Amino acid sequence: MEIVATVLYGLDIAILISFQFLNRDYRLLSHAFSEYGLGRTAHLFKVYVIAGCIAAPLLAWQFWSAGYPLAISVYLLLVALGRLGVGLFPVDLPDVPRTTSGTVHHAATLMAFGCAFMAVTEATPILSASVAGMSGNLLVVLKHLISLGFFAVGLTISLPMYRFFGLAERLFLYATALWFLTATLTLPPL
Repeated sequence: MEIVATVLYGLDIAILISFQFLNRDYRLLSHAFSEYGLGRTAHLFKVYVIAGCIAAPLLAWQFWSAGYPLAISVYLLLVALGRLGVGLFPVDLPDVPRTTSGTVHHAATLMAFGCAFMAVTEATPILSASVAGMSGNLLVVLKHLISLGFFAVGLTISLPMYRFFGLAERLFLYATALWFLTATLTLPPL
């Protein structure tokens, strides 16, 4: 199972990177990542969503099987549920009236981001302490980047700072995907 989760999180990272090259109509600094779910990259965005919806429960199972606090697994299951909502309900583009789909999309994004942040915050001290060397240190560094990204997303979601939202969101998404990948490789095999 951990091999599948590892492959899926690796795929997540590859897709995150590929979007920057496949759709150059979206500016890296300002466009929300979910906008890749519209237009010519919509099919690849669905693959990204599905990969995360499968990988998060597998990682939750890894944490639960290793005896970690149940809250970590619950947060990861909620991440999967949030990502499912992100995939099912398209985002509203900027400068268009808000739709029900866009509102649900934003709520699902908040749930996915918040629960990912909580899972990482809960798991990092325990997991990094149980791992010697570089993996433990990498988890701690990534946790700090995730915290910075989470804070930056909160700051840039408002209009005066929105032009930097894409950068903040990408910091959070890349760091989180790398943390999840490192965790799947670090946890004991099932």
